[in-house]
Amino acid sequence: MSNAALSPATRRARQSGFTLVEVIVVLSVVLLLTGIAVPMLSSYMEDGRRARAENECKVLGAAVMSFYKDTGVYPARSSAGVNNYVYSLFSGATMPATNPFNAGHNWITWGMNATRGDLLDNHLLQNRPQNTNGAAYPITGGNRWRGPYVAGNTPLDPWGRPYVVNVVSGFFNHATNYKRLWVVSAGANGQFDTDFLATATTNLAGDDIGVLLGQQQ
Repeated sequence: MSNAALSPATRRARQSGFTLVEVIVVLSVVLLLTGIAVPMLSSYMEDGRRARAENECKVLGAAVMSFYKDTGVYPARSSAGVNNYVYSLFSGATMPATNPFNAGHNWITWGMNATRGDLLDNHLLQNRPQNTNGAAYPITGGNRWRGPYVAGNTPLDPWGRPYVVNVVSGFFNHATNYKRLWVVSAGANGQFDTDFLATATTNLAGDDIGVLLGQQQ
């Protein structure tokens, strides 16, 4: 049947369709644009996560230093009420049952240890070092707990892991080690690359994100 024999409606229906070549071209363009857009979007999202982590490290750092200004000690008190005893502090509402990071590190080992680790919340949000009421910081006198120092539970980082404070570096007396006090996120790879010894020349390494709170001489 020739085109001349087709009804006007049939001719319009045929003319309005796409050929196979046209469909392939359109799909190719869509896939090309998607291939460009997705990595760009992922990059923007990752930049946003890093910016959030940097900001939250600063907020947590400011809270720790306000605590220090008020109490005269770093948030490192034990369940027995002994100051300068805890080595590593984790952010978050609860202590993780298993290592939430993608590799081991002394900051993690200390933080998850019942003796040398604790939650930031137990010092900044409530006055219960290692979750013990009897070990509370003084609430009277010149140097006293004036918290809470944070508005609600301290956050996890944008990748769902705790921020870590190597509070040992605030008080430990060593000739070379534990000089720099940090608030740190392990970053996107979930692995701490910064040297746990935190000497006077130790800087953040790898994709770690953090803020330096102070340095001992």
